[in-house]
Amino acid sequence: MRLIELTSFYYTARYHSVTKAARRQEVGQSVVSQHVRRLEIEFGITLFDRSSRPYKLTVEGNAFLKLVIPIVDAASSLKDQIAHPEQHGAFVVGAYPDLVMHHLPKVIQPFREQYPDVRITLLARPYDSLLRLVKSGEVDMALCSPPSADDQNLDYLQLFSYNAVLLTPKNHPLANLQNIGIRDISQSSLILPGPESVIWQQVDRALEAQGIECDVTLSMDSFQSIKRYVEIDMGVAVVSDFALLPEDLEHLSVVNLDHLFPGSAIGICTLKGKYLGPAVQNFIDKLAADLTGFRSALWEQPILQEAD
Repeated sequence: MRLIELTSFYYTARYHSVTKAARRQEVGQSVVSQHVRRLEIEFGITLFDRSSRPYKLTVEGNAFLKLVIPIVDAASSLKDQIAHPEQHGAFVVGAYPDLVMHHLPKVIQPFREQYPDVRITLLARPYDSLLRLVKSGEVDMALCSPPSADDQNLDYLQLFSYNAVLLTPKNHPLANLQNIGIRDISQSSLILPGPESVIWQQVDRALEAQGIECDVTLSMDSFQSIKRYVEIDMGVAVVSDFALLPEDLEHLSVVNLDHLFPGSAIGICTLKGKYLGPAVQNFIDKLAADLTGFRSALWEQPILQEAD
């Protein structure tokens, strides 16, 4: 039994005609007839009632067709995917939760419209977890901050830079404090992204460098949650500016902290040497086209507080 024989039977059953089946496959009628006959001999059954025109399936033929349909369909799909790999496939993307919520929708929606048969799985994770997932091959790419410069296992394409900012409730004393320092921040209840985040690690190093002990009141990976807890006066937060929206200024005060913490970047991190199929490459191209050079619209607001 060969796939070509099953295909000849499939089209003969579908069109009720050897002639039409042969035309569909671009072969001679005798070839199709031979294929069907070989199947009948191999399985010891009669597939068609040849006394009628058009051909009709026998009881055995109907049962055989039900088994053959998924085989022929799968083979056809496989040929199509090989011929047009960019139109098919599946891949996994890891990213910070705030990128998943605020930045990826505007990339994924048009990508899915262009490639509806490509399946994307999104994993929202903090920085350290994303690097582990890339190295283990569990994600095809991660949208995150750069890996260590001495990490030779990862490739990185920067898309945009970001700064650390301080979020406070409206009219909080720190919002108008000139030359704000890490010690000033440490004297308030502090809310931070989780311990695996770049921001947590930067704040921790700054506190340690000055010998300051600070109690982190709350930590969470969701920026939306952080904003909410600051808004209800549970503390102040150090966060990345890329997830801030202009409407956040209605409820929060924002102070630039680039004099305290080095800026970082968001980019595409992949495992060096890992094969990335056409669908993944197309998605990377879409990310680069839509996100390269992004700058939070918040910085266009004249009421944003800048630390002197």
